[in-house]
Amino acid sequence: MEPEASRSRREQQDNSDNFQVVPSTPSYSDTEEPLLRHDQDQEDPSDSNQELAKAEGDIEELEPVEWSPAMKMIGGIIKKVASPVLRIVFAPQAQRTFIKGTAIVIVLLWVLLTSITAYITFYRQYVPKTAHIEPIYFQYHQQQEGPLGVVDLTHGKSYAPLRHEQAYDVSIRLHVPTSDINFDLGNFMIKTWLQTADGTSVVHSSRPAILRYQSKTQRILHVFAKALPLLVGLSEESQVITVPLIKGYMEDKSKSVTQATVSVSTNQLQLYDANIHVIADFRGLRHYMYHRRFITASGFIIMFILIEIICAAIAWKFFGQNLWNKIHAVFEQMELEEQLRREEQENPEDGSVAAENHNEEEEDGYDAYHNEQNPSGSSTGVDANIHHQQRQQRH
Repeated sequence: MEPEASRSRREQQDNSDNFQVVPSTPSYSDTEEPLLRHDQDQEDPSDSNQELAKAEGDIEELEPVEWSPAMKMIGGIIKKVASPVLRIVFAPQAQRTFIKGTAIVIVLLWVLLTSITAYITFYRQYVPKTAHIEPIYFQYHQQQEGPLGVVDLTHGKSYAPLRHEQAYDVSIRLHVPTSDINFDLGNFMIKTWLQTADGTSVVHSSRPAILRYQSKTQRILHVFAKALPLLVGLSEESQVITVPLIKGYMEDKSKSVTQATVSVSTNQLQLYDANIHVIADFRGLRHYMYHRRFITASGFIIMFILIEIICAAIAWKFFGQNLWNKIHAVFEQMELEEQLRREEQENPEDGSVAAENHNEEEEDGYDAYHNEQNPSGSSTGVDANIHHQQRQQRH
């Protein structure tokens, strides 16, 4: 019995020695479950954020505003009244009419403004300064027979004060007191010389002058009549003597007058002040432009308007008409598209057929319009290209 028992123990030991421990491999479920859990953990924050945003959106959603019946009625009235007006205003035909009217108004205003500007510029260049009035400061010297004064007409600037081929009248105005010395003086002489910048005399003139006679009785009565203004200083005992010296002097461009010399024949003449007046004597067109300003201005402005309209018509014939044809084609396209959209909204099933019909009508209308504009059959290459591109886009 013992040998059998020992034999069985020995076999068990041999079996135990031949046994090898094999490491177990993880199953599919064991490996995928942690990965899925990890992915879910990564996706959970976005889902939670979406849920939070949705919850906040639900919270922030405001209830629709409920208008009162009175406001609804007013809104309905406004809509009913404004809808036809807006439909007319925003219609392609109305837009085309509006653009045409705006263009006409802008052109007319531009023509009127440029005509007025042209006349003002022409008037300032053609009509010279009317009057040159300068003070005379007489110099009294014992060696001279009478006082002498030199007047600079240019005020120290290098230009010709008088206009070429324009007639001028020259006169001297003396403001003298009505004193016994001046009345007893009688006649005295006033001389003047118009000179160039180098002192060369162009024209010379001499004229007599005298105070208007007043007897002593008349002067006394005159003083009594103006006693109060004389005491207050509102009046004075004086006379203004105007002495015309040169009549119709014509300025010569080669000998431009820049100064004038004036002298009085006696030192005994008492003076308050003196002025030289060089007045333009307008003749011909300048006379009418100065003395009949409204009539001549209207005539010239109308003439300028006609000239600009003629030039605009020529420009329209050669340049503007082609541009207007392009704009007209664009608005025709817009009008046809608007018509097609309305018909599609009214009859959705027949939209494709209506589109084809409208495309054919558009092509026929475009050809007929250009045949009317160009009876000879000539058309610009730009219009043909635009029409071809529009036709390709529709097809």
